[in-house]
Amino acid sequence: MVQKFTLDNGATVLVDEMQDVRSLALGIFVGAGSGQETPARQGVSHFLEHVLFKRTDRRSSVQIARAIDRLGGDVDAFTTKEYTGFYAHTLDSRFGEALDLLGDIVLSPAFEAIDIETERGVILEEIGEANDNPDDLVHEMFVRSFWRTHPLGAPILGTADTVKSIGLNDLYRYYRSHYTPDNMIISVAGHVRASDCLEAIDRVFRRRPTRASSPRRSRVAGRPRGHQHLELKSRRGLEQAHVCLGVEGPGQASDRRFAANLLDIVLGGGMSSRLFQEVREKRGLAYSVASSLNSYRLGGYETIYSACAPKNLARVLEVTLRELKKLKRDGVRPRELAWAKENLKGNMIVALESTVSRMSTHAREQFYFDRIMPTEEWISRVECVTADDVGEEAQRLFDGRVLSLAVVGNVGKLPVSAPDLAGAL
Repeated sequence: MVQKFTLDNGATVLVDEMQDVRSLALGIFVGAGSGQETPARQGVSHFLEHVLFKRTDRRSSVQIARAIDRLGGDVDAFTTKEYTGFYAHTLDSRFGEALDLLGDIVLSPAFEAIDIETERGVILEEIGEANDNPDDLVHEMFVRSFWRTHPLGAPILGTADTVKSIGLNDLYRYYRSHYTPDNMIISVAGHVRASDCLEAIDRVFRRRPTRASSPRRSRVAGRPRGHQHLELKSRRGLEQAHVCLGVEGPGQASDRRFAANLLDIVLGGGMSSRLFQEVREKRGLAYSVASSLNSYRLGGYETIYSACAPKNLARVLEVTLRELKKLKRDGVRPRELAWAKENLKGNMIVALESTVSRMSTHAREQFYFDRIMPTEEWISRVECVTADDVGEEAQRLFDGRVLSLAVVGNVGKLPVSAPDLAGAL
């Protein structure tokens, strides 16, 4: 059972005692991501994540690096569209050191102008690396075209122009607005005692008093208007065309997400999925083909990714669209639904053996649902999904109204038009 506490200053603490391991995972999650950013300051959440590791009131950049290396295991951070996470995975005996380090980084920043300029260069290199990677680039192109006026469409890294414009005052202003205790979740999973964890975390977080603050939830936004959008970026020298095709999907709060997850597995979630069998195994048109469901507080989307020779692009799209139409028309077969459920439950149960997975899963559930869903309830919700539920979800997702296609590769022009895409479904 996950134990939940609320500190006097509003921070939420989650503790999952795992007595059969000798390690622990500790994470501090902040409700700050690209969905909270203004267009002129795109990338500020990610920029802040970087510079928090540069300097604190007690440690220099080198001292932070040495503390990380002494811990062993893994210490890292990441930024998403809706939250930022800082975590440590280490031995159970190092809990105090891990908490002191992460607490110092998150609660006591002291970065200076020189740190900003150094990290600005690093982030611009990161953006350049992402643009050079056709897999990353095609997904970013898809998201930006799909959520054209939606906060989820903003790039997490920002753009070269916005990153160049972010200054020291912008970062501290954003930090003071979002890095408040009532906007933080501290999650621990591993060989720990809840009482000891709570006492130690409370001591560290006393550094940050309660502040009256306005809600910082992601901006409310409706579903995207019906559109079909195609985007091509020609790149000479690439051996493969990288394809990302996607439709609107349910958000985290929707009860539809269980049926949508099972539909995603049937479509392209494994070696026996329809797309893997039809595109790769039967026709040899691509090495990589898979689907994924991406759900957020503000909405979601279902994407299909493939990498193929440019000469096979038209055929890959034809087979893919045909499979979507078949799922929409005929739904899923009983045996497909059965193995999809086993796949989904198996992945979830295996993840329970990982301290990092449990720590991060609990934080996400608290962030999105304001509670931790027991494993038994989660499995029950999956088991209750019927073939009709999945069929209805296919009807909703593959209706042809909201559909985007992005392609990166040595391709002169796309083999399909927007009306072709909509008409195929």
